[in-house]
Amino acid sequence: FSPSVYPSGYATISTNHGHDGATTPGATFALDPGMLADYAYLAVPRVLAPAKAILGERYGSGFTGTKMVYEGCSGGGRQGLIEAQRYPDLFDGVISRAPANSYTGQFLWYQKLAKQLAQPGAALSEAKIRTIGNAVLAKCDALDGLADKVIGNPKACTFDPQELACTGAETDSCLTPPQVQSARTFYAPTDVANGRYKYPSFPVGGEADPYAGLPSAWGAPFASALGQGYINYMVTQNAMVDWLQVDPAAYTSRIDQLVTMIDAVNPDLSRFKAAGGKLILWHGLNDWLISANNTTAYYQSVVQAAGGQSQADEFVEYYTAPGVQHCFFGTGADSVDLVAPMFDWIEKGTKPSTTKIVATQSALAVVPAGGTPASRPLCQYPAYPKYNGSGDPNVETSFTCTVP
Repeated sequence: FSPSVYPSGYATISTNHGHDGATTPGATFALDPGMLADYAYLAVPRVLAPAKAILGERYGSGFTGTKMVYEGCSGGGRQGLIEAQRYPDLFDGVISRAPANSYTGQFLWYQKLAKQLAQPGAALSEAKIRTIGNAVLAKCDALDGLADKVIGNPKACTFDPQELACTGAETDSCLTPPQVQSARTFYAPTDVANGRYKYPSFPVGGEADPYAGLPSAWGAPFASALGQGYINYMVTQNAMVDWLQVDPAAYTSRIDQLVTMIDAVNPDLSRFKAAGGKLILWHGLNDWLISANNTTAYYQSVVQAAGGQSQADEFVEYYTAPGVQHCFFGTGADSVDLVAPMFDWIEKGTKPSTTKIVATQSALAVVPAGGTPASRPLCQYPAYPKYNGSGDPNVETSFTCTVP
């Protein structure tokens, strides 16, 4: 609800999307068609109606006419776009962070990556990953005006893992030919089943940053676990199949069915706009589970479908967070309140981009030496926070949102 109606805070509603990850390892829930439908697109609409009835009983007539905002990240970000695309009247505002909306291409990228890393001599040790991460920082960190282990504008960085190719005996500071290919696979776009399923490339940055208590983002096992669950329980529906040996081209009928159910890539948000809906997109640029380039591509498609930038600006804004990994973590400013700016937009007509939004480092981020969490201005795409050349590098006032 709107804090202007209930100044003590928000009334919140949540859902597990029809399954409990603690008791259903992998994606075993997907073997149940009803549970898969809940996960794909039905859970939020199903829970919202009874939840609103409960809140109506609790708050009475004061509940009528209040604003409803959805916020979610990753799979939750995908669900937000499902609501905007398929149920445009449910929410006044949708905040979609790091959305897994190009679900099919994303999960097939996990399989592609795992296949490459399983090739003889192709695995990347933590020492090799650190070498890659350090090389990227050495080449690109200062391009935003400050060497602070945060690459503000990854698009300005041109890095090819071939630059680290071993010229003599293999050491931790160089890459063999199979390892070069593995590193390239991390960055490369995905094209599966003769172009039927695609996924964009990944920006550079954050390769060797710690993630969720693990040594590095590239060393995190989440992508393989997610990919295996998708192939075994959603695509083949056979837990005994070796997921790395599955050819997606042999399962296009099933995958097409999953695309229709799960993917949320429709750029036509005209019904959502007509209902007065507002959309905020957000993505960490060091996200190695879901490519920020995917959210950028979706945003650009929404702009085109809306009839151009000025029309799109009426209902959607997109923000990127340099140095931030998947939803949080990383060396960047990973914590930012987007709910308050959203309510200002839907209640007062004040666009988030017309106010200064400041992001800070959470307790999960890699805090600079000295223990002071850094802050940065949250910049609307395509701008990035560029260092002014002087001032405290840990304070947002030392940075200006700059369009490349």
